[in-house]
Amino acid sequence: YFMAHPDAFWVRITQVGSATAETLPLTESLRRSLEMFFLVGDPYIRFNLPERPLFNPFWGTLLLVGWGYSLYLLRRVRQDWQRAVLLLLLLNPLVMLLPTALATSEIVPSNLRAIGLIPLLFYLPGVGLMVLLRSLENWLQSRLVTVATLAIGGTVLLLGGILTDRLYFRVWAADETLFYESDGDLAEVARFLNQADLAGKRVYVAARHYQHPTVAFLSAAYEQVAWLPGSQALVLPADGPALYVYPHSSPLPEWARPYLAADVPLDVLGAGEGDAFTAVEMTTFPALDIPHPLALNFGNAVTLLGYRVGTARTGEALPLTLFWRVDAPPAADFSLFVQLEDLWRHRWSQAEANAYPAAQWQPGEVVIQRVALPVPPGAPPGPYRLRIGWFDPATGSRLPQLDEAGRYAGDAFLLEHVGVLAGEIPDPLPAPPFGVREQVLPGLRLVGYQLGAARVATGERLGLALWWEATRPLPRLRTRLELLRADNTGRILLDTQPVHDTYPFATWYTPQFLIDHVDPRIPATFPAGDYRLLLRVLDDDNETLLKQELGHVQVVATERDFTPPPLQSRLDALFGREITLLGYDVRQWDTRTFTLRLAWQTAAAPAADYTVFVHVLGLDGVCCVWQQDAMPRQNAYPTTRWLPDEVVVDEYEIVLPEDLPPGKYPVEVGLYIAETGQRLQVQAADGPAGDVVWLRPLEVSR
Repeated sequence: YFMAHPDAFWVRITQVGSATAETLPLTESLRRSLEMFFLVGDPYIRFNLPERPLFNPFWGTLLLVGWGYSLYLLRRVRQDWQRAVLLLLLLNPLVMLLPTALATSEIVPSNLRAIGLIPLLFYLPGVGLMVLLRSLENWLQSRLVTVATLAIGGTVLLLGGILTDRLYFRVWAADETLFYESDGDLAEVARFLNQADLAGKRVYVAARHYQHPTVAFLSAAYEQVAWLPGSQALVLPADGPALYVYPHSSPLPEWARPYLAADVPLDVLGAGEGDAFTAVEMTTFPALDIPHPLALNFGNAVTLLGYRVGTARTGEALPLTLFWRVDAPPAADFSLFVQLEDLWRHRWSQAEANAYPAAQWQPGEVVIQRVALPVPPGAPPGPYRLRIGWFDPATGSRLPQLDEAGRYAGDAFLLEHVGVLAGEIPDPLPAPPFGVREQVLPGLRLVGYQLGAARVATGERLGLALWWEATRPLPRLRTRLELLRADNTGRILLDTQPVHDTYPFATWYTPQFLIDHVDPRIPATFPAGDYRLLLRVLDDDNETLLKQELGHVQVVATERDFTPPPLQSRLDALFGREITLLGYDVRQWDTRTFTLRLAWQTAAAPAADYTVFVHVLGLDGVCCVWQQDAMPRQNAYPTTRWLPDEVVVDEYEIVLPEDLPPGKYPVEVGLYIAETGQRLQVQAADGPAGDVVWLRPLEVSR
């Protein structure tokens, strides 16, 4: 199995020592793991009475005595096999505790991960008991100790058996929580599916996990089930009735109840005071009331029908409901993504919501999907936008959005004007990468900052975010960033208010925790060199209230060229009145390999980062036998960094398929905005206006 599924081999290994946002300090994890011996045990009821240790205090004390006595004997035994036995007993508790101690992002301690303690751990209390009995016998000088020990030992075993019976069968096994944690509700679902008449029905089962193994093992109807992981989607079939089953562990969410209100629950099975599951059979479905209808085509596989969106405060989750339809079986395992961006395209959070896996999609199904998009603490209040689309997790490729003519219109839908409100200050405050905690004035504190790459080229942005905490209304203030040389000479880089000059200090809702992504651009003419980055906070009288050094920055000059190179073919095609394609060269290396060199020159400062497309069409003029879409110089030199009159040479290696028939293959070149797919209009010197420029065809011979 592991040879066929090598990724599965690493699942448990990656859980040991994994680093996540919610992780225990290693020392705390080690302490908790040691406590499982006789103080506080595994809190997870599936493998233990919550927090019951492995031994009670009596046996735990004997465990310590046995371990200490084994360490004492280690120095006195002479035979290698005896030393090996003692080392095994001494090291086993420490080594076999590591799988639970190192899994700092999981349940600590965990009986399951510490199962390697068995059976050697149980020898140590026995050794301790032996030491205790020998000591008593030597002290009392009586063999009655042995007889009394046997009698007491038998009584202890009997009482221990009775206690174990009560704890195991009458306390632990009878606990309703254990029933659900052991998938008892899904076992009832499997029994229900085996008995139900499922002919002609589409069956949807919610569960915490996709293709849940409990149902797979117990139900003969497993192959007929479509899964709704996490109960975050409701699927309406293309035609015919549908059966929806929601187990206790993944219940029917409140937001989905109105869509299932046409019929009543079909069956409910009880377990203690709770319900094992709820099953609803639907033969008719209410008409969808979509507050904001759309009709957006994603790769001819999905149509986004509309959405409903609410507002959220920082530190909460933004509620989003999406309505989409399956139009065709997907070519890959596409999953929905939603990203929260501010107006300056900084991504604050994202959700990859695979609530209805693509392997189950059937054309005509309508999916109502709920997404809870986190709004992290520190996000400034104001308008945001959501970037919504589908992508393949294996490759990162996205489903393209197509316009009515079937042309590329971006790789996501941008939902504008999403409101985020100021929330409460989190307790404790998140820790910045670089802590400062300097008071600017009473009620305002610089908590810290983030600083990106220490080496930045002219024309690029310097990644910088300032972390603020305000506890009372603030006066008029402003921030200033300076780059200073070693001799304290330099230049002012930026003089601004928070959130790109849109959220002045004096207008803050307080108390408030705010992360301000300043991200200043290094001017194209800025002198190269090594600088200190200095932050000043100034009051309304231009007095410095805070001066804080933020680290060192190396500014390197961007190499630029303003002289057009010699070209085989001259074009002078002007795109969007901003960028001119001066011309190009084509060099053929063999029958299928070419090098294309494009020469661009800016007529005016580009307003956006444009993407260059180079398409080699088929002999019938249909795209494409080869294509590449990328920003200039393989995404390394965005157009917003270009200066007026600057010349940029961009090369492409074109390798055509070996099975192409001989002929002349047309080549089209153009510029577009990747976010929307909108192409720049072009006016060639000797041709009509359009959105592409045609190059000399590539000739393929036998």
